[in-house]
Amino acid sequence: MHKKYSKFLIVSFVGVCILGVYSYFYNDLKSEAAIDEDSSLSSSINTTNTASVVADSGTRASEDTAFLMKLASLTRIKIDTSLFASQAFKSLVDNDIKLEPAPYGRKNPFSPTENSILVDKFEPSLKTTNASSITNKSAVLNGSLENATSNNIYFEYGTTETLGKVTPKTTPSLVGSFSSNLNLLTPKTTYYYRSVANINGLLSFGEIMTFDTN
Repeated sequence: MHKKYSKFLIVSFVGVCILGVYSYFYNDLKSEAAIDEDSSLSSSINTTNTASVVADSGTRASEDTAFLMKLASLTRIKIDTSLFASQAFKSLVDNDIKLEPAPYGRKNPFSPTENSILVDKFEPSLKTTNASSITNKSAVLNGSLENATSNNIYFEYGTTETLGKVTPKTTPSLVGSFSSNLNLLTPKTTYYYRSVANINGLLSFGEIMTFDTN
């Protein structure tokens, strides 16, 4: 009984080994077959695409060659001259227009020209304005200075146009206006006055104006 059992085990072991070997080689063969099938499919696709591209290139080359051969075979060209015989063409006339050469612009339009003239658009402006606060013996003289500064501003005044008297120096405000007080004036008298300013070393004068004391 023991011998029969041992023989059965040996036969079973051998059978299992045979099945294992068969299964191993069968799977390898199946994998190789799948790889061969994929390779064949890819080769077929590549071959089809390559053939299509080659066919298209060949077609274009054939068309180009045929066009060049047709050009090379031309022996004469016929020009349609019926246009020149039409009434519309015959009615055309020549207009003699002399075109003057256009002057070229400057390379740098922002650079100064040879004959540049600098123009000061903001010239100093000294004005004599109306007197105020007029009484029988006093008055306030007024003036203004624009587009310039000066620390030497005063008024000239007198009872004639020759003036002859001057006021103390005055300082203009931030907006350029300035004034000076006159006292000890003669009642019922006409006085002449004008503004004076030293601007950049030069004396500037406002116009002469008048006022009458009370």
